[in-house]
Amino acid sequence: MERTTRRQTWAVLLVATAWAATGCLIPQDDTQLDRVPEFMNRPPRIVESLVSPQARIISDFGAGQCDLTFEVVVEDPDVDDRIVVHWYVDYNPQDPRQAYRQYELTNTREPRRADRGTLLISLASANNPLSTPGPHLVEALVSDSELVDRVPRSETVELPDGTVIQNPGFVTTYAWAVNTVQGDCR
Repeated sequence: MERTTRRQTWAVLLVATAWAATGCLIPQDDTQLDRVPEFMNRPPRIVESLVSPQARIISDFGAGQCDLTFEVVVEDPDVDDRIVVHWYVDYNPQDPRQAYRQYELTNTREPRRADRGTLLISLASANNPLSTPGPHLVEALVSDSELVDRVPRSETVELPDGTVIQNPGFVTTYAWAVNTVQGDCR
């Protein structure tokens, strides 16, 4: 009889354990979202293997070479972002100026944009920013938001629960040092 009682006790324990394991004992939050929250912005990137020129230091621009084309290829996992390449030449933070040129990349709804941010510098053209002999800095700033003094702006996003967060904007850079020398390009 004692053996039968033990079997019944073990059977009851086994059934209770199995029943407890199948159900969720932790109360669940029943709050439902009104809509799917937006993704947080992710930064664009410059594909360094496709940058042109590949050399970051150009030591003799103007000696036999009168034209120089700078190009960047950009990827952004947020395919709907507006990507702009801002070109700066000899930027001085004590005397900030707007970008020398801006180029908006075409949105192809793919992470890698089909066109390139391009800047053509010709020593034969008037008002060329690299015409003065000596060292210069050429920078490509790639941004997925508006830039204010070369700093990306954040976007305020209201969440379904009424709280507000800042969705950051991003900027990434690539730079070349160019030494212009006296030549026969004019």
